[in-house]
Amino acid sequence: MNDASVLPVVLAAACRSDAGRVRRNNEDLPLLDAERGIFGVIDGVGGQNAGEVAADIARDVILQRLARPLGTPAERVREAIALANNEIFRRSRTSPELAGMTCVVTLAIVSHGRLTVGHVGDSRLYTIGPRGIRKLTHDHSPVGEREDAREISEMDAMRHPRRHEVFRDVGSAHRDKDEDDYVEVIETVLAPDSALLLCSDGLTDMIPSTTVGRVVRASAGNPQAIADALIEAANEAGGRDNVTVVYAEGAEFAAAMRRAPAFAEVTVDAPVPVTDEAPPPAPGWAARTVRAVVASRTVWFTLGALLGVAAALLLVWRTAALGGPGGRTIVAGPTATPTAITLAAAVASATPGDVIKLEPGTYAESLVVPDGVSVVSRVPGAAVFVNPQAGSDWVAITAAGETGGTIAGVRVESTPTHPVAVGLRLDGHGRSLELLQLDGPMRAGVEIAPGASASLHGSQFSVAGAALALADRSRCDATGNAFLRVTRSAATPPVTLDGTAQVVLRRNVFTGHGRDLVAGLPEADREPLRAANVVVAADPSAGR
Repeated sequence: MNDASVLPVVLAAACRSDAGRVRRNNEDLPLLDAERGIFGVIDGVGGQNAGEVAADIARDVILQRLARPLGTPAERVREAIALANNEIFRRSRTSPELAGMTCVVTLAIVSHGRLTVGHVGDSRLYTIGPRGIRKLTHDHSPVGEREDAREISEMDAMRHPRRHEVFRDVGSAHRDKDEDDYVEVIETVLAPDSALLLCSDGLTDMIPSTTVGRVVRASAGNPQAIADALIEAANEAGGRDNVTVVYAEGAEFAAAMRRAPAFAEVTVDAPVPVTDEAPPPAPGWAARTVRAVVASRTVWFTLGALLGVAAALLLVWRTAALGGPGGRTIVAGPTATPTAITLAAAVASATPGDVIKLEPGTYAESLVVPDGVSVVSRVPGAAVFVNPQAGSDWVAITAAGETGGTIAGVRVESTPTHPVAVGLRLDGHGRSLELLQLDGPMRAGVEIAPGASASLHGSQFSVAGAALALADRSRCDATGNAFLRVTRSAATPPVTLDGTAQVVLRRNVFTGHGRDLVAGLPEADREPLRAANVVVAADPSAGR
């Protein structure tokens, strides 16, 4: 009699491959045999149809080799890729029309809770769990090396003109299975509450890992919905290349994601050694209050689409980080270091046209931004402002003046014990607010003074209070933001207008709110507002 405790656990899995919106043919191929624990993505490269031929050869050879359960998983993936390489190379030399064809391969075997990966090229493998998303593979490319070394950001790598160049491929030369620096082999533990995602660069060149993680979280428990949503997100972002997704999850993944903090950090790290992951942290205040809202797959898929707007803003954000004509870039951190001065010192020395670049960390201090000075978090969301005292009427960031400037990528966190009264208070004109994150109980996330004006783009609000509060005669243009209701009892609409204040709302997402999205908005203006934005009610009785 078989002992069920030693039988391999079959992961729930799905795949999808699509040509994208630009290319006519699809040179990608998925590999999926969940019962045998085989998962893979092959991306063909070559003129005419040669890329498709290379991918077909690789798939057939790999499956034939893996059908023989000889050797360790590491030996099997290494040999399978090397055999595929040599067969592609042989065929390319004997058929002139196939000369130069190659492919890249990411191949995984899951057996008894262990994950073994064989990888050549720039397709990717991620693991996803309650603590976030982690990239295990390295991109074997000049741009990928710089990204893995953190010399450039993920967004810079996605836009780099050399992002498709690879220095390892399958098929361009004869290879030995034991050759050093050819097949990258990674071995680690795959816990029952984890998921596995393999994808071609047609996905990761179009949407960032944060969007990938959120789409997966939104449909945890439904592998096919996840594969479909990722393909659709890549195509919505432009679909410039073929895109292939192979996804699998453990039996405890969906339940673990429901228990996890709703806004868990999403990280992309270098490969990790074999280890047992520590249990996820207990849900905090924000997790408990937003769980009902963020459980909606529609909500998170729409948020993922909105991140395309935020991604476009990153180009402006990166330009601002370099300083304008004649301006300086002043690097500041929570404490003085050899490469950064304190925030107070940076503010004291800044003049119009300068950019204060914030290093990642927690800033337990308020910030008064000088007129004409921009403040940019080097890593969006990683410069976090918190109230250093308990129970005070505290404003995190204040900016005034007529010269303008950008405030981008900063995050403000409020808790019941250290509350923030106002995240950002603005006066004057010309300020651009981009890629902000405001979380927790606040009287107002962004407060605009009487007669002032500002623009707000690509930001996320999960505040218990008004997300955007406009005083009399003020104005704000808000595009591509996410407004999430965080308590069922919240009575304040996400946007409040006083007197003759005006707001333009386009392509924003409102989740969990009632019919009143803007306080005092006439009934006749409600439907045009909803038509210009995405409105998702947490409770069907709340109405659309």
